[in-house]
Amino acid sequence: MRNRSLPMLAVLLALTGAAGAQAPVESVGTDGYGELRRASEAMITPTMTNISIRIPGVINKGEVIYIEYEADGNKVADSFMVTGITLQGEGCAIESRRTAPDGPTVSDVIQVRSCRKLK
Repeated sequence: MRNRSLPMLAVLLALTGAAGAQAPVESVGTDGYGELRRASEAMITPTMTNISIRIPGVINKGEVIYIEYEADGNKVADSFMVTGITLQGEGCAIESRRTAPDGPTVSDVIQVRSCRKLK
């Protein structure tokens, strides 16, 4: 019985460590680049890839940030309402969650490889 407990304990510890690695924060410093994934477009075009974007060096929960990217050879400027920021190892996920009047909640996410907690 004792030998069966060790693998279960190892799995439990691994899950606990993974959960602890993700932490919500109020403000992050970034390297200025991220990968945008628009959930609304993913539902329409499941094969859509992430879009490389430029983002501000400091991002705060609750603010609207301005992002830039290229689409079909044209430079696009857009806005992104930050509703949540979650640290994930050395990177972070910046989320914009909204609810459609007659539909489900949709979340667009910017994945940033290099983030540091400011607040």
